[in-house]
Amino acid sequence: MTNVTKWVVDSGATKHICVNINTFTSYTSVGNGEEHVYLGNSRKTLVLGKGKVLLKLTSRKTLTLSNVLHVPSIKVNLISVVLLRKVGVKVSFKSDKIVMKKNVFVGKGYCNQGLFVLNISKIINESCSSAYIVDSYDMWHARLGHVSSSYVMKLMTRIN
Repeated sequence: MTNVTKWVVDSGATKHICVNINTFTSYTSVGNGEEHVYLGNSRKTLVLGKGKVLLKLTSRKTLTLSNVLHVPSIKVNLISVVLLRKVGVKVSFKSDKIVMKKNVFVGKGYCNQGLFVLNISKIINESCSSAYIVDSYDMWHARLGHVSSSYVMKLMTRIN
């Protein structure tokens, strides 16, 4: 089994795709092996399941990707820019960097061999009830009436 940890932000992808089954926090197998995705070279490859993936970004925000396809035969995990935009995440490509925002800064990435890779601190392998979240220190600091940063950090460590 391949352990692919990089997540590429792809403006040409129409679905989020994950290689590793152990990355999913929720997972449903796809029935009889009839579902496929088409690759850039016009070949098609088998989808084994669908689910939710939680990515903890280096910005301390958590990005939840829903309806992620499990495709173990692909070489890299893909995040669809089209699907991000549908939930209000704006993606900007600037020279050799990528910046994601949803009212506030969400995350960033870098260009590696022509692909834009999202900066991720860890992949969360536990269930979460939220459908699509981008939470941050700044948001909770504001929601709690601009309390001290130590109080917000204390709450965040209890939650995480």
